[in-house]
Amino acid sequence: MINILIATGNAHKFREIERVMSNFTGLNIIYLDESFQVEIIENGKTYKENAKIKAEGYLKFLNENAKLKSELRLDYIVSEDSGLEVNCLGNLPGLFTARYAGENASDAENINKLLDTMRAKKDCAENRHAEFVCFACLYDMKRDKFQYLDGRVKGLISHEISGAKGFGYDPVFFVPELGKTVAQIELSEKNKISHRAIAFRKVVEAIKEIERF
Repeated sequence: MINILIATGNAHKFREIERVMSNFTGLNIIYLDESFQVEIIENGKTYKENAKIKAEGYLKFLNENAKLKSELRLDYIVSEDSGLEVNCLGNLPGLFTARYAGENASDAENINKLLDTMRAKKDCAENRHAEFVCFACLYDMKRDKFQYLDGRVKGLISHEISGAKGFGYDPVFFVPELGKTVAQIELSEKNKISHRAIAFRKVVEAIKEIERF
């Protein structure tokens, strides 16, 4: 069994990632819940840099907690950084996606700020094109190597909130091929097309290539 720690404190993201990776046998997907205080300062200038910062932060935490590190017997640490890029806003919110409306902003506050900003900008009246971007960082514990895999999905920002599933900006990210927002589809369907699912399927393939299984 290959032990893989998903370096995130976001339970929504973990469940989404777990569903993608659990489709492959031989992988044990591990999550450290909020009871573990892993402090991460995301001050990178790119998604790739932020993803690496998260992986390194969890590695530092484990090195400072030798007993836990020994118990987990990890083979890999996988982190990710993702964002929403809206064309008419010059690809904002981008790196500030999770805190677009301020530090510790709720999903609803971020969405409302996005829609309000787009309503006030003339260029956004007809240009609603957007893209979800995810960069995953795969850290190989035994070989001390980092590898990066990305995933992207294109869509449109809807004028109004639709759907109650998902999280983040899902209720306003409309996928033309599906005729729905991401918040209107089941998780199983989301895991076929989402930026995070695409990136983490690539992570699995990279691990399979390394481990030869």
